[in-house]
Amino acid sequence: MTLPIREAAIDESELIFQVMIKSFQEYDGKLNPPSGALLETVERTIHTFHVGGGAALAHEGDRLVGSARYEPASDYMYIGRVSVLPEFRGRGVCKALLHFVENKARAQGFKETRVGVRLSIPENIRLYERLEYEAIEHKFYPDQTDSWYVMRKKL
Repeated sequence: MTLPIREAAIDESELIFQVMIKSFQEYDGKLNPPSGALLETVERTIHTFHVGGGAALAHEGDRLVGSARYEPASDYMYIGRVSVLPEFRGRGVCKALLHFVENKARAQGFKETRVGVRLSIPENIRLYERLEYEAIEHKFYPDQTDSWYVMRKKL
């Protein structure tokens, strides 16, 4: 599936937030510690724009089906809260969102992108590996109940 991906505007922060909440809802009560995505507010999405980042949006027709936020770091572009509505998964939406942000990172002179991926969601780790991301760091939550990989893709 080839979906049009476009840059979001700050005034679309509520839409970005809503697609993220709907995409992460399946993890409510299933992860320990809980997903931080479900604890966020629209203000956190707005903050992303204020620190020089933004978001990519995927639409099917008039419906927003996915988003990915990004923020520049010192020497890489961080991609976070990659969100695809459950009924649109497996159709290349995530891949298209990532490619859009990776191209934006290249255009801004970054040599890599990074994501954080929980080990308790192994299908996401495999997805990022297929998209040429590699684990470069293993981090643990304070209570040691779960951990995540910082994964990078060299551009």
